Amino acid sequence: MEMAKDNAMDHGDHDMGDGIGHATGTIRSVGSQGDFLTIEHGEFDGDIQMGAMTMGFDIMGEVDLSGFAEGDEVAFMVKQGRDGSYRIMAICNTAEEGADCLDGMMDP
Repeated sequence: MEMAKDNAMDHGDHDMGDGIGHATGTIRSVGSQGDFLTIEHGEFDGDIQMGAMTMGFDIMGEVDLSGFAEGDEVAFMVKQGRDGSYRIMAICNTAEEGADCLDGMMDP
């Protein structure tokens, strides 16, 4: 999904490595094709240095968003691509699965 220039996120102050990070947040919208989420999230932990904000995320691989809806509280892990975009690698509903639900999905 491309964003119009007027709506593009400025990631100039973020670490642009190809790291992995995780955060918690609230889903603000689910893409019509189930392959994109807008999440209001807190500060990231891990290799990605990013503060709290609301932004859109594509997904990686076989991530299934069919069980998620606007308003869901989630924990999620993202990988930053070479193009600077952030894609969701894993996501879980913290209200249903607990605050530490992402722990079992993360590499040791």
